[in-house]
Amino acid sequence: MSDERRSTPETPQVTTPGWDRLMAVVVSDEAWPADLVRAACDPADFEVRHLPRDAQAFSRITHLAPSVIAVDISGGAREPFDLLRALQSQPETSATPVLALAPAPDPLLRAAAFAAGVEDVSHRGTDPEELRSRMRTLGRLASATSRSLQAEADLQRTRERLRERDRDLEETRHLIDSMRSDLQADNRTQRTRVDGMVQVGLELNKVQDFHVLMDRILSEARRLINADAGTVYLREGKVLRFAYAQNDTLARQSTEAPRFSSLSIAVSDHSIAGWVGSSGETVNVPDAYAIDPSAPFRFDPTFDRLTGYRTRSVLAMPLRTSQGRSVGVLQLLNAVDQRGMPRERFQESDQALLTHFASMATVAIERTQLVDSMIMRMLGMVKTRDPIETGQHVERVAGFSTAIFEEWARRRGLEGPAFERQRDRLRIAAKMHDVGKVGISDALLKKAGKLTPEEYEQMKQHVMIGARFFLDQPTEFDDAAREVVLNHHERWDGTGYPGQVDPQTGLSIPGTGKRGESIPLFARIVGLADVFDALSSARTYKDAWPERRVLDTIRGKSGTHFDPELVEIFFARLDAVRDLRDANPE
Repeated sequence: MSDERRSTPETPQVTTPGWDRLMAVVVSDEAWPADLVRAACDPADFEVRHLPRDAQAFSRITHLAPSVIAVDISGGAREPFDLLRALQSQPETSATPVLALAPAPDPLLRAAAFAAGVEDVSHRGTDPEELRSRMRTLGRLASATSRSLQAEADLQRTRERLRERDRDLEETRHLIDSMRSDLQADNRTQRTRVDGMVQVGLELNKVQDFHVLMDRILSEARRLINADAGTVYLREGKVLRFAYAQNDTLARQSTEAPRFSSLSIAVSDHSIAGWVGSSGETVNVPDAYAIDPSAPFRFDPTFDRLTGYRTRSVLAMPLRTSQGRSVGVLQLLNAVDQRGMPRERFQESDQALLTHFASMATVAIERTQLVDSMIMRMLGMVKTRDPIETGQHVERVAGFSTAIFEEWARRRGLEGPAFERQRDRLRIAAKMHDVGKVGISDALLKKAGKLTPEEYEQMKQHVMIGARFFLDQPTEFDDAAREVVLNHHERWDGTGYPGQVDPQTGLSIPGTGKRGESIPLFARIVGLADVFDALSSARTYKDAWPERRVLDTIRGKSGTHFDPELVEIFFARLDAVRDLRDANPE
């Protein structure tokens, strides 16, 4: 019998590895990976089991509960990487060290394996002593992890995930460096695009807010491969929501383009984006209206019918995290050249570049979602106390504030990274504007009627309570949050609060409210956005006001309650504000 057939996959039995002798499971359809591991492992240290690499592999692994898992990634198929992502994402195996085994040294396979979450990579020619050392290291890691799992705090696990994402990003950077070396013979334009992608990847890693990040991803993806238009669909259960859109052709038209905040499509083969979201495969077609009838997807012309736009070439790519979770779909439309003239289609080089860009983007997406979830958990504590502070309310206030700031910045010529950084800070700070209500009593927060003067004074303390949360933090995001939390109830004419604070009592001094531009810009913006949402929404003590009454009130308080310029900007961006309100209903 040949060496390739000497090792036979075993039928698993439920077992729990002891502390002295560990179990290593080798998942492969060939014999050499199991033989390689057995040859490298001391039987006194490891019991080695061999499992077939099939659809039941994950189930068999969880039944065996091994200390170390070795997966054969040879063959050029995606199944072993699906298994690696499953091992990384499922709680039964996420803490178990995984070793990827390749038939030969291959930088691309190595990078892909690390991106899928393995702890180490070896190949068929690895020296047995070297592999023995690696297995012992993985074994010690498994034992230490098992002993400490129950003791780990939630914060420590969060930090570990961030470190893993940073390692993923570092592997991606190495992959980009390798690509740059391979493309040295290509033309200057292609080299410039790769360099630009690396820089963009580093810049994306600095963006903190999810919404700002998605808008930046779309604009940079279009710029990298020269696309006239693009859309980011966000996955929400079994549908994809038309969340972010850019279109140079429609932007140049004098008529206003239709709004799409409520448009969604099914995750199915009835559209290109729907099929990409369902299958996880990339689609690149030269003409959306001439798709081969045998293709597993169709083109949905709804967007074209609504806008008069003519979609030709389409490049649609899934946005998936390293754990295999679908975030959405990045779809670019109508390839153009450097002068903006139509190209026949998106080239293979465009697709390859966008694939690596999407990998970097999803790492940044995971990080911003983690930051966003931490913010929302903090706001969730406020929500349990104050029914007004819903997730939709904070998203609307953050969205309104961003729309106002964008126009304010445009009028002053503020653009590029400096503008994006400030917009990012504002959006996060706006979400935190009423976090201090966690320190106000339930009786006041949930009172249905009008507050007494004494109760109102107590309620006003929430701005100082909230500001204290950010006093000792060194980051610019904490500085912005403190400014907004403390000052968003100040008024342009000086009649707001808290104004100056008595250092002895910690209470605001009546009649000392900040006025005019002494109120920080971010606080003036959030104050306007918060009042608009409060008047437009139902509360325990009032019904939602009609829009006309709300708008008349805001216009009437220009120069007293609100910064006159910001009121003017608010009305200039009213359509965008309405879009954001409709996209985040109560």
